[in-house]
Amino acid sequence: MSDSTNDQILPPGGFPMGRREALQIGAGLFGLSLPQLLRAAESKPAAAKHVSCIFIFLAGGASHFETFDPKPEAPPEIRGLWNPTSTNVPGTFICEKMPLMAQRMDKCAIVRSWKGASGSHLTGSQHASSGFLPPPAGQYFPNFGCLVSALKGNRVAGVPSHFGLPVACRYTTPPGYLGAAFDAFNVKGDPSKSEIDFGKPNLEHVRFEDRASMLTQLENLCRLGEVSDGSLEAHDRFSHEALSLLTSGAMQKAMNLDEEPLALRERYGNNIYGQRILLGRRLIEAGSRFVTINHAVQGGLFGAGTTNGTWDNHHLLFESMMSFENEPAVIPSGYPWHKTQGPGNLPQLDMSLSTLLDDLGEKGMLDSTLVVVMGEFGRTPRINKNAGRDHYPGAGSLLMAGGGVQGGAVIGATDRKGATPISQPVGPEDVGASIYHLLGLDPHQTYFPRLTRPTPISDGTPIAGLV
Repeated sequence: MSDSTNDQILPPGGFPMGRREALQIGAGLFGLSLPQLLRAAESKPAAAKHVSCIFIFLAGGASHFETFDPKPEAPPEIRGLWNPTSTNVPGTFICEKMPLMAQRMDKCAIVRSWKGASGSHLTGSQHASSGFLPPPAGQYFPNFGCLVSALKGNRVAGVPSHFGLPVACRYTTPPGYLGAAFDAFNVKGDPSKSEIDFGKPNLEHVRFEDRASMLTQLENLCRLGEVSDGSLEAHDRFSHEALSLLTSGAMQKAMNLDEEPLALRERYGNNIYGQRILLGRRLIEAGSRFVTINHAVQGGLFGAGTTNGTWDNHHLLFESMMSFENEPAVIPSGYPWHKTQGPGNLPQLDMSLSTLLDDLGEKGMLDSTLVVVMGEFGRTPRINKNAGRDHYPGAGSLLMAGGGVQGGAVIGATDRKGATPISQPVGPEDVGASIYHLLGLDPHQTYFPRLTRPTPISDGTPIAGLV
């Protein structure tokens, strides 16, 4: 490693300094040795209310027409087969196939004027999950959860600050330029069958130390500057902490879904998708700051796997959103139908999301847990010849709840055909700014770590009317 004192790093305040100067701050400027600093940290007063986030990513791009922005007055080829249903918020309607969520819209805010910039799964997902449109070379800035983890570190010892269930957004490189040390801790396997796979503990998971103190923050930033390839030596203390995670009592308890009443587990959906939402709540309860969940049932025309489901319904949208158990009478040539038991994407989301909101409320966690539900884009206004909808970044919807969000709010609107926002357009940058704001980070006065030039963590503006 280099001994140069001229390498510039960026501490939380945003002012560049040399590595040696950074290390001297903790032990010199404040007149504290490391043991003294740790003792001071133990005796510090209680912090303000902490807000965590469950980010439910509808991978593949859910249709706004068949979820939160139905268009009953549009022509049949646009409005589709289903009708809107009234909700417990007078004047607010959502798709009739979400009856459970219809009775909980007083806890939620719908953003109907979301608009992306790319119809590519890759680019659209990276934009939606980081708040920055990626350059042609690929994703540079990290996903929301990875950045929150890098800036805030662990809240509870032995509990990673960011989880991916099973991964932290499909089609993305979650840590971006931060490198593997700030990747999410992915939990694969099927929690409904107690088949949770931590993955082999390795150097991808070596960021579980306490970054609460300024000294540790600066040490981490120095380390980022020193390591150019994103890897760390196996004997590094971070890897020891990563290994200790596997025997953490808090983690073992969080992963044990058998502690939950059977009736509650069934309300979430006693399958891999519903149980991941329940596991997300338990991880937040155990002390994680951010949990990213890919919520999409696999089956139908897109394969029989159980890890990477999709809302990408170019064909047979109405059959595919409801169930994969029965093969439709007509399917496109060359597409075998893969049967999957249980509900399809739309009823599964209705079950698990409504139960999550109830569960968080009953546990007194809703005010301190932000729930975000979105995909990488919406779907085309016109139903195509294959009875599906195609990629459409021009308009879409997203939902937020908890964490200070104004329940019952409907923000923005699209035109009669659901083709373009006609009021208060909201981009991925604004979604990112809103998430950071609700989690207690100033999106314009907080800067990315490691970059030599102070760069705000968001180019957007918190969504008006959301809080």
